[in-house]
Amino acid sequence: MEEQFKCAVKKEAAKGLIYICATPIGNLEDTSFRLVKTLSEADFIIAEDTRTTRKILLRFNIKKPPNSIISYQDYSKQSKVDYIIELLKTGHSAALVSESGIPSIQDPGYKIINKCIEEKINISVIPGPNAALSALVLSGLATDSFLFLGFLPKTKSKRLEKIRQISSFPYTLIIYESPLRLLKLLEDILQTAGDRAACIARELTKIHEEIIRGKISDLIAELKTRQLKGKILKGEIVLVVEGLKEKHNSQINEAAIIKEFKEIISRNVSKKEAIKILRDRYNIARNTLYNISLKI
Repeated sequence: MEEQFKCAVKKEAAKGLIYICATPIGNLEDTSFRLVKTLSEADFIIAEDTRTTRKILLRFNIKKPPNSIISYQDYSKQSKVDYIIELLKTGHSAALVSESGIPSIQDPGYKIINKCIEEKINISVIPGPNAALSALVLSGLATDSFLFLGFLPKTKSKRLEKIRQISSFPYTLIIYESPLRLLKLLEDILQTAGDRAACIARELTKIHEEIIRGKISDLIAELKTRQLKGKILKGEIVLVVEGLKEKHNSQINEAAIIKEFKEIISRNVSKKEAIKILRDRYNIARNTLYNISLKI
């Protein structure tokens, strides 16, 4: 295959260049003119999902030699990366594309990008659609400071620990999740971080795009109602959650802490875990919180 590919592509005199290409997250009409031009002119395409990439090529009548599309996934061997880097170092140009959106965001493209930086190979970007930012601006939540978390751990204990760590951040939180695990995630956030404003963005830019806004408890109730009716959420999900609202120091007195303690443990959280949450949230000494907890 490698020898066939070397014959099929045109070797350039200039140093190789890799383009990080954002592709549509659902609607092919979001394809930019620059993306079409880059895919047409690149010597080869590095694709996370060749089937999705071929749909774009077909839609815009971009003809590429069969061997000029290289499949690359998280489980690909290091030899595949070495092969790609060698092609770039000998003057070829490449377009790096993920299954959807911007490469290296929750996909293996970052490994190739890092190797290109290490080898001093020129890198450029063809910007475009991104599910996380699209969901953020649709949510109506604060956009001045936000934190992208990708997928949280699947194990409940590790997921709860991660939520506890981020629950004290004032930034809007952006999370990717499977529709099968979304309800459990919302319940974990409610238990650990409280009943915050949130937004579920589903199937963005596609025919069945849906935005559900409300408090965490509202979203949980909505999902449970749909389950009872046999209407299970499907498709790609982005969850956007309000950051911790800043409280003035004058509000953080013993009475306020006791009130928050009661609110947290009312969600079936142990006193020990509640102490951890409040310590991270307000930077209060563990002993102080422990003594306050004895009064509850």
